[in-house]
Amino acid sequence: MADLRVKEYSGPEEFLDELLPQLEQHELENGQVISKSKLWNQNKVEGGYYAAVIDNSNTVTYAAVWAPGNYVFLSWSPPDGGEEAQEKLAKHAASLSLSSTGIVGCEPGAMTFVKAYTAALEKSYVVHRSMTTYRLTNVNIPDQARDMMSRGVLRVATVDDDMQMLANWYIGFNEQCLMPRPSGEEAIKEITFRARLGLLYLWILNEKPVSMACKVRPLKYGCSVAGVYTPKESRGQGCATAMMAAFSEHLRKDYDFVSLHADNNNPTSNHIYQQVGYEKHCITNDYLIV
Repeated sequence: MADLRVKEYSGPEEFLDELLPQLEQHELENGQVISKSKLWNQNKVEGGYYAAVIDNSNTVTYAAVWAPGNYVFLSWSPPDGGEEAQEKLAKHAASLSLSSTGIVGCEPGAMTFVKAYTAALEKSYVVHRSMTTYRLTNVNIPDQARDMMSRGVLRVATVDDDMQMLANWYIGFNEQCLMPRPSGEEAIKEITFRARLGLLYLWILNEKPVSMACKVRPLKYGCSVAGVYTPKESRGQGCATAMMAAFSEHLRKDYDFVSLHADNNNPTSNHIYQQVGYEKHCITNDYLIV
């Protein structure tokens, strides 16, 4: 293997200026690293950690980004190699004692990083959430969804919708996905923000919202879906399947692919995504340091 060195960047702007074209070669797997760096740069977030392992041809072999109060997000690496780079970067990050809330990355690289990171800190780790990352290029409309698609309609949410109801759905989504439960005020703020940006979509049946989904991480080649939620009273009718088929068709008009992360402990949602054409791409794990 070529000589490897860790290069730390002064902030997200310098990190992206040098590495973005390389990261975009595996945009789906690097979506979190790219989007978080862009967001933190746009918001002028101070502090943080932006680093990569570079070989002697200036090729990035592994990278990590972090901003205070956030997870450490890890880049893609080949499934059949990269351990040296992952361990080198993990030891470098550990030497700085980052106060991260956790670590997220696609496997098998993420586990190699986490093991080296926690060993250097003399701590342990747990897998908080194991997720499958899906990729869609062709939408499939299941036969059982056609009736619902003929009766319902997908539309963009606006601030004139019932923000309190949608905030409650957002809280329910976070609880369902084992994510931190936002306060009512935080949920209202987040759901209103998404509606103002035109990123929140609703499935409307009999003139009432019955399911929601959000467009996230719009990048050069693809975008992602998140926040897919149907309240209990509307489940079992095919609303989520119809919404995901219509929403995915809508997004594919502008992007080469659509991706999403699904919790492996939720077989219903995983089944729905596969029904409409999402294919398993990799495992992405969410680690907590304990």
